[in-house]
Amino acid sequence: MSVTKQKRERLGAKDEGMADLGLYLHIPFCVKRCHFCAFYLVLHDRQRVEQFLQAIEREIALYANQPGMRERTISTVYVGGGTPTVLPPEQLVAILSSIRSGFSLSQQCEITVEATPESLTDKYADFLRQAGVTRLSIGIQSFDPQERTMLGLSGTRAEAMSSVQIAKQAGFSNINLDFIYGIPNQTVQSWEMTLTHALELDPSHLSLYALSLEKGTRFYSEFRRGLFEVMDPDHEVCFQQQAETQLKLRRLSRYELSNWAKSGFACQHNLRYWRGLEYLGLGPSAQSYVSESRYGNVSSVEHYSKCLEAGQLPVVKRELLSRAQQDKERIVFGLRLLEGVPIDWVHKASQDEIWATSFTTLVKEDYLFQTDTGVQLTQKGQQFADTVGMRLL
Repeated sequence: MSVTKQKRERLGAKDEGMADLGLYLHIPFCVKRCHFCAFYLVLHDRQRVEQFLQAIEREIALYANQPGMRERTISTVYVGGGTPTVLPPEQLVAILSSIRSGFSLSQQCEITVEATPESLTDKYADFLRQAGVTRLSIGIQSFDPQERTMLGLSGTRAEAMSSVQIAKQAGFSNINLDFIYGIPNQTVQSWEMTLTHALELDPSHLSLYALSLEKGTRFYSEFRRGLFEVMDPDHEVCFQQQAETQLKLRRLSRYELSNWAKSGFACQHNLRYWRGLEYLGLGPSAQSYVSESRYGNVSSVEHYSKCLEAGQLPVVKRELLSRAQQDKERIVFGLRLLEGVPIDWVHKASQDEIWATSFTTLVKEDYLFQTDTGVQLTQKGQQFADTVGMRLL
């Protein structure tokens, strides 16, 4: 086997050429934990931040020096958390500079940074724009003061509104806003108000998520104690329909179950996940899918740092996926897209008779709609997408 071919196989490149790659960077720091958040995070602490910054530099260098990595083009970079913008702008920009030095970014690389409204100052937005960040994702969640308190959010509604203007003044045209529905005691009327305020800000992208009760969150604990009830799925539909009605009027099209965008502004990084393309995760708890393997980093800043101090990648739970398993997962994630998946993906997965039976049953039960060219979730399937996914894995 040639040296070139060995390098390609190590990095999961396709025979017809080196495949591009997405890069996810997890910044685990926040000033507080919101009541709904289940992501790995730690409260901001200067000593821990310094420890993390040294470790992330080492992780970037270790991956960048792997054979063949510099031949692979990075087409998307997504910096999430936590709250990336809880770091001083100089520190975050230094990490982005290291990524540019270590990897080969495409000329049109989409670089997204998540931010909270209260952390996005004029200075910070200018720093990010000058560092080549192309997209901001601002976690507003709600414009209703009571709902914001219920969610445990920092900052005010005024700060949430002004953060978008700050981003625009810095030159950002690709701006996503995150919102949550299904909040305890939330009404369709308050949801309509939140969406109205959001649309007045004229974002290019909106992510609208149903509240999910995750273990380890304050909401999950309060739910188990009977302090509130989960919104009925039939009532959730009312919120989704309200969003569909309002967003269509402003030319925002739904392209994924939870995401709407103006033409040309779909999130390219998240499309990688839904289309089964490769991505590399950096930072504690970050997940990767490379070379037909799925793996994650340790979920501890301390353990993460110790591994990298020893010159080792902080990887745990590595799983080599069979071709059949990859085919099934690609369909499950791809069905989240409103366009659905190509019919040939289904034909490949249907070589598994048990899987084919489950698929046929879902079509008969009106969860899936099949044509000669593709398969999509029906309206009923969209409402129970998680159930459909579990039955197809």
